[in-house]
Amino acid sequence: MEKAIIETTNQIQINSEKVAQKMVEKKKTWNSKNFDQQMKESQNELVHLRMELQNLMVKFGMRALKTYQAARNEPLRSTEIASLVKYEIENAIHDVSEPESKDAIIKQAQIEWEKQHKT
Repeated sequence: MEKAIIETTNQIQINSEKVAQKMVEKKKTWNSKNFDQQMKESQNELVHLRMELQNLMVKFGMRALKTYQAARNEPLRSTEIASLVKYEIENAIHDVSEPESKDAIIKQAQIEWEKQHKT
């Protein structure tokens, strides 16, 4: 029994060393030019994503305006438009800030990351 435990322990140690060796082989070397380029691309992507988010929030506002306009004969006034859009945006932000929504977003991001980085 003791011999089997020692053999299992040795096998685990050998496997751990193999994994560590592979990690060292795959480890990326530091390249400041590549990092700088990646940071610039990341900044550009962030700007693009913010624009997409803003456009999506406009769509939330437009949905609310269409809904309210359908219930009345006269056009919405400027102050009504501002209030309705503000209310709709705040509700959308509140909804995605709920713990359940955050958890779902995190889970979906993890799944997408794993799909993109299959090993």
